[in-house]
Amino acid sequence: MKKNALLTFLFACIPGAGQMYYGYMQRGLALISLFCVTFLLGSLAGPLVVTMGIVWMYSFFDTYDLIRHLAAGDPKPDGLLLLGDWSDLKTLVPKHNRLLGWGLIVLGVWALYDLFIENLLYDLLARISPELAWSVVGGIPTVVVAAALIAAGIWLLGLHPQRKDDDNSLPPYPQG
Repeated sequence: MKKNALLTFLFACIPGAGQMYYGYMQRGLALISLFCVTFLLGSLAGPLVVTMGIVWMYSFFDTYDLIRHLAAGDPKPDGLLLLGDWSDLKTLVPKHNRLLGWGLIVLGVWALYDLFIENLLYDLLARISPELAWSVVGGIPTVVVAAALIAAGIWLLGLHPQRKDDDNSLPPYPQG
């Protein structure tokens, strides 16, 4: 079914709307949700605002990739993008309770810092120098987010030191 090119372009500019215009409701919902989450993260930590642009670009070009597949007669399945299906979401949460727990701890520490520690630290440092107070208090969240992103990148690249008792160091098949 041929759709209006102007409407396709306009909807492609809104994360998830282009996918929904072509009938990919779960995919569109996933992209809208992901964009809203990145907006929230960007408002909490300035450097993470870049992720909004990444999600927006992915959504825009994904719309045209879906059109290309539809035109070729090989439509992509509608799914939640990262997980694939709602049942995958249900199985993901119990397996990664530790990850979810650490995420909640980080959000809690961030909230406590924002509510109590930031004001206290600013008041203490403002007695010495107001400029120093603004630079230190304003820079702490950026430094923490930057350090977490660098640590995550090192972990994802596998540059972290391996434990000696790691099962990955064993050969895949027994020698014999």
